[in-house]
Formats: sequence, C-alpha cells, structure tokens
Amino acid sequence: MNQTRLGSLGEGVCLLCALGFCGLILFQCLTRAAAPLGAVVLAGAVCAGVVLWLGGRVLLPTGTALAGLFLLRFAIALGVIFLVGGQPVQDFQTMYAAAQELARGEHGYLDQLYFFNWAYQTGFVAYEALVLTLFGPGQLPLQIMNALWMAGTGCLVYLLALEFLPRSAAQRIALLYAVYPAPYFLAAVLTNQHLAVFLFYLAFYLLVRPSAPRLLAAGGLLALGNAVRALAAVLLLAAVLWLLIGGLLNKERGRDCLMRCAALAGTYFLVFALLSFGIKASGMNPEGLSNNQPMWKFVLGLCQESNGSWNRADYDAYLSLPTQEADAAMREAVKDRLSAGPVRLAGLAVRKSGVMWGADEYMYWGFGHLDPQAGLGPLTINQWTQVLARGDKGVYILAFALALVGFWSWLRDGTRGGLPLLLTLVFCGYYAVHLIIEVQSRYRYFLMPAVFLAAGAGLMWLWPERSSRSRRISF
Repeated sequence: MNQTRLGSLGEGVCLLCALGFCGLILFQCLTRAAAPLGAVVLAGAVCAGVVLWLGGRVLLPTGTALAGLFLLRFAIALGVIFLVGGQPVQDFQTMYAAAQELARGEHGYLDQLYFFNWAYQTGFVAYEALVLTLFGPGQLPLQIMNALWMAGTGCLVYLLALEFLPRSAAQRIALLYAVYPAPYFLAAVLTNQHLAVFLFYLAFYLLVRPSAPRLLAAGGLLALGNAVRALAAVLLLAAVLWLLIGGLLNKERGRDCLMRCAALAGTYFLVFALLSFGIKASGMNPEGLSNNQPMWKFVLGLCQESNGSWNRADYDAYLSLPTQEADAAMREAVKDRLSAGPVRLAGLAVRKSGVMWGADEYMYWGFGHLDPQAGLGPLTINQWTQVLARGDKGVYILAFALALVGFWSWLRDGTRGGLPLLLTLVFCGYYAVHLIIEVQSRYRYFLMPAVFLAAGAGLMWLWPERSSRSRRISF
C-alpha cells in the first residue's frame, strides 16, 4: 500500500467514525426532542435557521466581523453574569476557596485531601488567585474574565472557519455559535472550561499552518490548557495523528513529518513539566500537577447503575479509603466492570452517549442558586430554565444535523489533511474517551466549537455560495 492510499485509509476511517458518532447523537437528540415542550425545541431550531439566513446577508470585512462577534459574545455573557449571577458549588467552590487563600499568601487548602488526590486542579486555582490578586476579591473579576475568554473563543471559531469556508459561510456559522445558548448558562460559573477551551482552540488555530514556531507555540498552549483543565492527552494524540495522516496524504518526507510531531509533543511535555515544577517550587502544591487518583474517572465511567455518571455509592466506597488502598480498590473495580462482557459494555456506551450528548443541558450549575419557585413574569424560575434548556436543544440539534452533513461532505470530497481532518480527529477522540470515563452534559462544552465548524461545512454543501446572496460593506 503506497503512502497516499494509507493516508486516505486513515482519513476515511476517522470520517466514518465521526459520521457514526454524530448520527447516534442526532438520533438520541431527536428521540427526546418532542416532549416536554417540543414546540420550544422547534422554535429554537427555527430561530437558529433565521440566524444562519440573516448572518450572511451582509458580508462584513474580517476585522469588523471579528470585532462584532467579540462584542456580541462579551455583551451576552456580561448580561447573564449581572442579571443571573452565580454561586460556586462542589469542586468550583473548593477551588475558589483555595484561590482566595492563595491570593492572601496562605496554603491551608493543602490540608484537604482533594488537593492531594487531584493536584492538577492547582493550575486553575493559581489562575484564579492571580486574577484575584490583580483585580481584587470577589467573584466578579473571575466572571468578567470568563466573558472575555468566551468572546475570544467566538472569534477563534470565525478565524478557524475562514481556513476552509468562504467568508459568508464562516460568518454565518460563527454568528450561530455566538448566539448558541449553552455556554452562557455557565458564564457566571467559576468553571475552568472557559479559559481551557480558549487555549485549546487557539492551539488548533496555530496548528493550521504548522511552521516550526507555530508548532512550538501550539505545544505550549496545549500544556497551558492542560494545566487549567486536564484534556490535552486526547487533543495531543489527535494533533499527532493529524500530522501523520496529513503527511501521508501530501506525500511528505517521513523525517519531516516525524520532526513536526516531535516538536509539538516535545514542547507540550516540556512546558507541562515546567508548569508542574513551578507549582511545586512555589509551594502551591508539593504534588505539582499530578493526578494521584487516575482511576476515579474510569470507576465512574464504567458504572452500569449510574450510566457512567457521578454517584454517591462509588464516592463512599472508594474515596473514603486511604489513598493507596483507594487506588488499588479502584483498579480492581475497573477490572471487574470491564469484565461485564461486550454486550453490556456496548449497552453502557450507548446509554452514556445519551446522558452526555442526547440530554438537555443541566441547568443546576448556572441557575441552582436561584429559588426555583420564585415568579418571574408568567413563569417560575424553574419553568424559565426548562424553556431555556429546550430552546437551546433546538439550536444544538440543528448544529449536529449540519455537522453530520459536513462530515459526509468531507468523506466524499476528502480533507487533503487540512483543518477538517484535525477537527474530525478531535471530535472522534473526545467522543470516544467519554465512552469509558465519567460523563455529564457540561463536559460537551469543549467540543461544541468543533461541531459548529463541521456544521459550517454542512451548511456550505446544502447552501452553496452565490455572490448575489451577499452584499459586502466597504469602509
């Protein structure tokens, strides 16, 4: 098998997997779309379609479009922050309290087992402490930074779309992502997702033209993102595979391709090691950025009874044990749960897909601090959150329907090893890893920019560009 055919085979397998995963997600969404409030889901999809239609009627210069997208996302996020507010809970409260201590120069948080078991969370604590030190105490500075990172990600979606779509289609899909409701439900939440998503997609943008400086910078950004939220192992693997398959498709010399992979991976590991060393040396955490309970996510993810979600029974059974005993017990639990057999494991994987990708957004994180029975106009807060979640689902379904078409168009026409192939590998890797680790709907936040970018390809195939459909404004 020659080099090009081998690359085409790898590309085809990735795209077929993406088609299968995307099709299953869309099916699971559609089976849950009708009830309750099915009319609201339909209204959300219709509104999304209107945004796509209007979004390209006037074609803006790139700089103007970027400024508009940034301001739009920033304004909506700020509106949610000031109108709804938020209170950190669970892990977010633990990290925020630690950041407050660290900003005061205290390290009492290290007495908590949490920061031994999951020392890698110290990276985000350090970021929060820096913001609190620079801009003062309270949640508001951190929430405003959330809005800035969200606005930056919206701009990156547009810039990435420009790499493989005409400007009108890129503008349409970036505008649709800018009004996609789900990220705003977390705008006031002190989650590490906002910053991490920005860093990871900035790394993807640098990888589009993989020169030596860009590869080194991308590796460093992946390491920074991983210090904030531990996802980069999957993303680094996807990027390395992308470089290898792209090299085969473009008949590059094997040595050049391997050197690029080594530059990216080597920079990532070096920068992450330096960050971990810095956390240790500064006294923020003697464990650095390590994960001392690596099996916990797998224990949860392989639990048949909870469909791979967090559950109290596992928490009480394993995390109440001393650290070494807990690790050994969890390894045995993982082995036992993997021995359930292929049929039961496959059934669990399908159910987990439904929990993470097919379910509505879980509104507790952003709205749980509000009185659910309080009246707000004709509805209660609880009813309003249901309406918001159902409207969001309409936009979500349209995005996945267009993404399915987008993956099919890439399979038909080929990606030539470009950005579409990287997005496909990221999509497949992220989806696949959540078939074996813990799931919750909040975790899909990271992947949604890639889904909307794939949706842009689907939009382009269904709605080919015609110059008469758009009028460019000149300044």
